[in-house]
Amino acid sequence: MASGWGARALGQPGRLPAAVPAVLLLLLLLLRSPARAAHIKKAEATTTTTSAAPEAGEGQFDRYYHEEELGSALREAAAAGPPGLTRLFSIGNSVEGRPLWVLRLTAGLGPPLPDGDAGPDAAGPLLPGRPQVKLVGNMHGDETVSRQVLVYLARELAAGYRRGDPRLVRLLNTTDVYVLPSLNPDGFERAREGDCGFGDGGPPGPGGRDNSRGRDLNRSFPDQFSSGEPPALDDVPEVRALIDWIRRNK
Repeated sequence: MASGWGARALGQPGRLPAAVPAVLLLLLLLLRSPARAAHIKKAEATTTTTSAAPEAGEGQFDRYYHEEELGSALREAAAAGPPGLTRLFSIGNSVEGRPLWVLRLTAGLGPPLPDGDAGPDAAGPLLPGRPQVKLVGNMHGDETVSRQVLVYLARELAAGYRRGDPRLVRLLNTTDVYVLPSLNPDGFERAREGDCGFGDGGPPGPGGRDNSRGRDLNRSFPDQFSSGEPPALDDVPEVRALIDWIRRNK
């Protein structure tokens, strides 16, 4: 599972560290290079698995998405793919009630459930024999880059499938991909540049590493090699939601 990926600092609210836009710009240049454009055009002419409908509008990747924006960005990522490729749902809520959004991407999901149903049942049917990949970011709330990169990845997977990129068509025809950008949305909202405080069991300070009850999510999972009692999950609903989801979705 992807959790950290670098920077803990948020900078000014809603702003990415200076190096990140440059990295994303480089990715965009590579994705839109003439050679790749010709490759995509050829794939679009030969594939029969994608829709001819236009792509959704480009997302903005020069800043972090806060609570409301994250849900909107994932809905836009889902809309970038053809019908039947994506499902957006929540596996539960954080301590402060923020949804733990997951975007599922794989071919053959069929039509989504009616609008308004975003619970685990909205994930769609299990596909026996198709391997699952679950990508989880932002487990420490102040390790923020993974959150934004996973949103970008989800959108590129969906849009690439629509336009007929042969690698992504093959991937999503044979693999069940789940993207959970933020396991600790409460900590993310508290995180501030330069504050890398470690709560580790105490009341949550101004830093965003832990959840809203001062618990380090990355150290709150049961340890299969431990001989002691497993950690209590009452203070970490985020971890409980992730464990329950993995157990029923395997």
